[in-house]
Amino acid sequence: MAVNQLKAGVVLSYVALGLSNLVGLLYTPFMLHKMGQSEYGLYSLVASVIAYLTILDLGFGNTIIRYTAKFRAEKKINEQYSMFGMFVVLYSVIGIITFLLGMVLYFNVDKMFGDTMTSVELSKARIMMLLMVFNLAVTFPLSIFSSIVSAYEGFVFQKVVQIVRIIMNTVVMIVLLELGYRAIGMVVVATVFNLSALLLNYWYCKYKIKIRIFFHKFQWKFLREVTIYSFYIFLND
Repeated sequence: MAVNQLKAGVVLSYVALGLSNLVGLLYTPFMLHKMGQSEYGLYSLVASVIAYLTILDLGFGNTIIRYTAKFRAEKKINEQYSMFGMFVVLYSVIGIITFLLGMVLYFNVDKMFGDTMTSVELSKARIMMLLMVFNLAVTFPLSIFSSIVSAYEGFVFQKVVQIVRIIMNTVVMIVLLELGYRAIGMVVVATVFNLSALLLNYWYCKYKIKIRIFFHKFQWKFLREVTIYSFYIFLND
């Protein structure tokens, strides 16, 4: 079963890669034409600023995959579920920190971009930044389920979700661009599809893998162990 999942996952990975390249070749020029260079530049600038907050993952995503696979091999079910609870807490804290840092950026948009943007562009930048910060802050605590799906070798499910997301995101954005929506519309669509994918991962974990999450006494010793492992991943990032 695992071998079949892996083979199908590899095939679907190539399909997803092909779709991404096709979208890049055909959709991106259309999007730039509809949005205009100024609007797209505004979107790219705000996105690049928010992207720095993603380092707050601290390499824990790969750590979850590694230790989940380890506990599964050792048949340590309770330890596995306790680890999930620990990471839910950790990622929730990281999500709150991300939101607070994002709010600092939000309230300083004028200072960061005031010399190069018009008042209309600054207003759009604030809205996009708020949406992106919310998206990222929610992504952190929910991202644990994506790592769990990977550790449980749910490759087909993940790739199908990725392919559907690429197709749906492109189709919806083409419709919105034709209706006159621009950068803010792109951020809203990206946020909706990102949250949908995260919730699908949660559903898969709860109802297909049937994992549980234990919130016992915080495992400080184990946290030190996984932190050492994730630290090197974080340095690479």
